Amino acid sequence: MSHRYLILGLLSERPMTGYDIKKRVQENLSTVTNASYGTLYPMLHRLLKEGAVKVKEIPQRSRPSKKVYRISQAGLDELQAWLKQPASDDQIKREFLLKLYLAKALDPQQLRALVDDRRDEIEARLRSLRAEKKEADSPQQVWVLDYALYLCRAEIDWLKQLEATLGVA
Repeated sequence: MSHRYLILGLLSERPMTGYDIKKRVQENLSTVTNASYGTLYPMLHRLLKEGAVKVKEIPQRSRPSKKVYRISQAGLDELQAWLKQPASDDQIKREFLLKLYLAKALDPQQLRALVDDRRDEIEARLRSLRAEKKEADSPQQVWVLDYALYLCRAEIDWLKQLEATLGVA
């Protein structure tokens, strides 16, 4: 999972310090991802260097200046482009869930397309698993395929419920 888009997505909601980002991940996104300071700060510095975020230093008495990061237009454009891409095979569920959480940056039609694309991916996976099960040559293979089929059916049911709340036909 890319911490790059995690940071850009959270900063698209509002300016934050590194501490604020870490706290937000712990409180709201712990089922999707985790992020240590050792991951967040190097990525914030890279995003700053690349112009995807900007920083404002706020002086404090008897403490180092507080650095408040905000997303730049270039960062917002990059985030929106990423949100529109289908999730990669690696870490698909976590990436999809992160995109769904950060989808405030998408208009309703783009959000519906994101959900439709995910449903299409899972339905294709379901068809593939069913075909693979017909060719299974051991009980253990059948067990694993049954588990994968169960997960796919559960996700399709959940996506249908989500589509209903979004007004997707």
